Amino acid sequence: MIEHYQNQQHTIFHGDAISVLSNHIPSESVDLIFIDPPYNIGKKFGNFHDKWESEAEYINWSYQWLDECIRILKQNGTIYVMTSTQAMPYFDIYLRKKLTILSRIIWHYDSSGVQATK
Repeated sequence: MIEHYQNQQHTIFHGDAISVLSNHIPSESVDLIFIDPPYNIGKKFGNFHDKWESEAEYINWSYQWLDECIRILKQNGTIYVMTSTQAMPYFDIYLRKKLTILSRIIWHYDSSGVQATK
């Protein structure tokens, strides 16, 4: 069973992204998608370890949720995809076959370990 919260305007699902997208979201029903999936960098987040068995497995998994996002996106919709620099070329080539990419936003930040506190 998928956990969810719903009011008159919004529904929030908590569950496996591919399952929720494929089973609960109608085709061409979403205006805007902002997705920030795991990056396959090996970092641990509580009980979740952000690492797939192989890069190919991670990319194939990513293509599954990307396809579902494309399916639910309206014809005039917009999608923003956060990803690592390692996966960006795969995503770019894959998405260019399916969507019109208007621009890319590069978030450049200090990765020295010193992070902002605010």
